[in-house]
Amino acid sequence: MRTIIFSIFLLFFITACSTKNPYTPTKPLSTYKNTMTYNNINISDALLAHYRQWQGVGYKYGGQTRSGIDCSYLVYDVYRKELRKNIPRTTYYQSISGKSVNKKDLKTGDLVFFLTSKKGSRHVGIYLSHGDFMHVSTSNGVMISSLSNPYWKAHYWKARRILNTN
Repeated sequence: MRTIIFSIFLLFFITACSTKNPYTPTKPLSTYKNTMTYNNINISDALLAHYRQWQGVGYKYGGQTRSGIDCSYLVYDVYRKELRKNIPRTTYYQSISGKSVNKKDLKTGDLVFFLTSKKGSRHVGIYLSHGDFMHVSTSNGVMISSLSNPYWKAHYWKARRILNTN
């Protein structure tokens, strides 16, 4: 009897720790596809390809590798590698780049910013469409979230448009 209980416990322990279950958006990724382009690059295709590469990778302040990444690096990396557009590395400088855009006028590829503490900590993500954005969460890593989520809604700061699109 002890052997059976031990075997069940061991099986549970091994399977529970064997994989990290990355966040899966409630909408299929195809929901975010559109025809907007920047320099003949389909923006939604580029963003979704990058999302697939980094999905579920955890948060690490200053991180730039698969062992951990921060929000501003994800944005910097997407723009540099997928859209061939150089932008600043830090959230502060990203927040003053491009032009201001109203929340109701967001387009795929726009940067969305949040003030996440009373001390002025900033967070950045990239708007996809349908009210959703990709970013790096401190709790879930690279993921897609909704601007209508009560947390993000309460902490929304501003948006910037970096790309001149079609």
